[in-house]
Amino acid sequence: MGVLQRFERRLEGMVGLAFARIFKGKVHPAEIAKALQREATEQRKVMGEGRVLVPNVYDVRLGPADYDNLAEWSEQLAAELADMVAEHVEDEGFQTFGDIQVRLERDDELHTGVFEVASHVADPRADRPSRYSTDLSDDWGGPVPGVNAAPPVPAPAGRPPVPPLPPLRGREPAGPAVVGRSGQRPGVTHVLVVDGPGTRHVLSAGSNVIGRGTEADIRLPDTGVSRKHVDVVLEGPVAAVHDLGSTNGTLVNGRRVGRQPLSDGDVIRIGHSVLVYRQDGA
Repeated sequence: MGVLQRFERRLEGMVGLAFARIFKGKVHPAEIAKALQREATEQRKVMGEGRVLVPNVYDVRLGPADYDNLAEWSEQLAAELADMVAEHVEDEGFQTFGDIQVRLERDDELHTGVFEVASHVADPRADRPSRYSTDLSDDWGGPVPGVNAAPPVPAPAGRPPVPPLPPLRGREPAGPAVVGRSGQRPGVTHVLVVDGPGTRHVLSAGSNVIGRGTEADIRLPDTGVSRKHVDVVLEGPVAAVHDLGSTNGTLVNGRRVGRQPLSDGDVIRIGHSVLVYRQDGA
């Protein structure tokens, strides 16, 4: 069972109700989970000796309606999300400069169903983030200190020295981690799972149109879904989502997209419906 699937099982126990009734039209925790995984992967930096460093603090900004919708479980959800990111970091062989934290924050400028994720490296010995930005380089373009605590790095005249960071946490990979989309292997089946009822739709090679119209290959009884809303095109080992000019748009892991390749666990939201893309047997 993958990291995201384990998270979803724990989420089911925490919420205790069908997701569709609670998160209808709002940000789904599975979307946040996938976005956090992507954030950690995209912000990774290869350091000396093949070590790969990722941020340890993740801020999730939610609009008022979504923030209030999750308020009842906010502390437990943040802890579960942090555990999920830690499992992802461990599985990929990444390392951090401290325990992973996930913080849910309210942003009154965000619309319902839209959220943003930001991350940074924080020194666990201080109450504030270190001088390291999300790209894990210092303010003046110098290298990140080594994997063990080191003396402060000299700074240009008039600037304070860069503080050393504590030792990295996590296992050491054999070499630089290269993360990419998985190709199709023998026995792999591409599936879309509709959240709520749990209906599974096996994707066929080529076009797989999703909508509420009679001509759609996968029909959803959702008034927020266009008659032909989105097409999931399966070409060889790669499935890609392609919005068909829908009225309400298509979100993948919380981001509005026109066309985008999919990876296992990606969350597609159209109208009030949530679908999870799976590669069974991968």
